[in-house]
Amino acid sequence: MHINFFSKKIIFPLISILVFIGFSCSSRYDRVIVTLKVPKWSEKWVYYTTPDFNQEHFDSVLLSSKGIGSIKFKTTNPQVLAITVDKTDFPLLVAAKPGEKITLSYNNGWQVDGSLETFTVLNFQEKIKSAEQYLKDFKGKIDVIDSTNSQLKDSLVQVYRHAYDSLRNVLQNEAYVLAASNPFDLTSAFIVNARFESEQLLPYSSYSQVYSKIDSCLTLLYPKKQLVLDYRKTIAYHRLIDSITRIENTLKPGMVVPTIQYETFDKKYFSVPGLWAKWILLYFWDSKSTEGFINHKGLKSLYAKFKPAGLEIVSFGVKADSLSLAELVQTDSIGWYQVPLNDVFDMGKLELYGIVRLPANVLIDKSGKVLAKNATIDVLGAKLDSLSNTVKPKPVVKPKAENISTNTPQ
Repeated sequence: MHINFFSKKIIFPLISILVFIGFSCSSRYDRVIVTLKVPKWSEKWVYYTTPDFNQEHFDSVLLSSKGIGSIKFKTTNPQVLAITVDKTDFPLLVAAKPGEKITLSYNNGWQVDGSLETFTVLNFQEKIKSAEQYLKDFKGKIDVIDSTNSQLKDSLVQVYRHAYDSLRNVLQNEAYVLAASNPFDLTSAFIVNARFESEQLLPYSSYSQVYSKIDSCLTLLYPKKQLVLDYRKTIAYHRLIDSITRIENTLKPGMVVPTIQYETFDKKYFSVPGLWAKWILLYFWDSKSTEGFINHKGLKSLYAKFKPAGLEIVSFGVKADSLSLAELVQTDSIGWYQVPLNDVFDMGKLELYGIVRLPANVLIDKSGKVLAKNATIDVLGAKLDSLSNTVKPKPVVKPKAENISTNTPQ
């Protein structure tokens, strides 16, 4: 089974118990002994595997009635062991350098003997678990409060948020010190990815330099080690997500879209903004995906309802050519603008609107101000309903005949 950095099955997400071997590795095999003393696993088979070897292969050891057993192997470099009792959940990841003897015991929490770095990382893991349990218990107390006592509940929610922020800040600072001060340690590759309440303690967008430093240091020391290669994949994933986030944030509600001229499938030219309309819905869809076609039905209903009130739609068929759009317009009786985006230059326009996933939409007013982005058809309908009521002129109330003043002389 492949052990990766995104597994939700591991008790300490993205943090392995590893041991740094140093700059010089022995060329001969040395024996490693990992002794387990885990009463809760008494008389159970414990399975272990390592990412550096056959990832589908498990070795095993049967623990005694007291929960004691040993894992023994020979290696010339640090090896990571993923330990499990069911081959599904991995409550413990262990690594040891050649010749090391480690004892792992469980007594209301994991303890380690024989490796200072393993102890340091395990201690950090326990702090995260303890903080998460504290917040879980706190939230449970808030949830049982009667809804009629809103003042008390609101007060405790504020205390909970403060506690959450305080705990997160403490753990974040510790994670940063552990990772940044030991970039050559294998543990840093996991600590930098640690999560607290499903959120990264050190988000890549804010700590990219630390990620890169660890990447370069580990690659220099362990260029072919599977854990380091997996970490490089993690870096690539973070960079992609960060890039997507940056693109999506280039255009948000309240901002103004750039003025761009377009050509429809039937050779008509127009600019956005610039159309004679109160509101314009820019709809981007993948012509190779069925999801884009399904949304056209909802768009037709939206267009029929709000066209009289001042709505216009511009549909951008990504990877579509003029012929296919002409057939679509004729088949589905579509009355709004259809623009093909099928070359590199046209595709670049997606980034100007912060579009990275399809289908997508941007609702703007006549001046180009973004009113909504990537909203569902129902949300768009509600938004347009609200806008229609806002701009609708107040009805003129005609005065009754007896209230009309006249200039008739008395």
